[in-house]
Amino acid sequence: MTLTIEGTPLEGKTAVVTGASSGIGRATAIALSRAGAKVGLVARREDRLKALQHELGDTALAVPADVTDYAAAAQAIATVEEQLGPVDILVNVAGVMLPAPIAEADPADWDRMVQVNLMGALYGTRAVLPGMQERGSGHIVNLTSTSGRTHQPNFSVYAASKHALGAFTNVLRKEVHPQRIRVTLFEPGPTVSELGDHVDPDFMQALKAEIGDWEFLEAEDVAQGILWTLAVPERVNVNEVLFRPTDQRDW
Repeated sequence: MTLTIEGTPLEGKTAVVTGASSGIGRATAIALSRAGAKVGLVARREDRLKALQHELGDTALAVPADVTDYAAAAQAIATVEEQLGPVDILVNVAGVMLPAPIAEADPADWDRMVQVNLMGALYGTRAVLPGMQERGSGHIVNLTSTSGRTHQPNFSVYAASKHALGAFTNVLRKEVHPQRIRVTLFEPGPTVSELGDHVDPDFMQALKAEIGDWEFLEAEDVAQGILWTLAVPERVNVNEVLFRPTDQRDW
């Protein structure tokens, strides 16, 4: 599926996508590039970023970085701005999901989810924000999850990290409103991706049995939704998008 946007306002803009090495991040980077944007590709896996850069051509730039390190995140943004121009768009996609019952969970997994899902988005936002405020324009999209609002058992800290990012996003929108910077909270439901690859196989099997025969979203579906929020006229600020599979109940 490809969204066709007549006279797209994304032509020539500079975007940064975190988590660009796979899944929703990769699909979003491709969608933005096809819409005419220059795209900074940020993730830890350099080989995948380089391959994607080669696929997208000269208007893409691979910038390997760990978003949980503020200095690395800030340097990644600086590198993109030096080579592609001031960042107009930031899409915070990088995330990790490590579900477990609270009483049995490894606190190290909690730390990892909070660092990637929450702090990674905060660090990227902090790095781009001064430039956007100075220019009086920009658009930040933070990906959370339906888990951030449905709060299912075994997903406690994953849901907490996403819920916290939602709160941050809503406050951010109010703070940057005077500079006409747009902020969008984008909440996709279950999506085919690598997110579940680090989850215990037995847990995933039990979860799939509970879910049943849902048809999950594809990463490209979510990317097209994100592209739409970015391509609406500048007089429109899409504050929040709840983006679920048709088969998903309130889960």
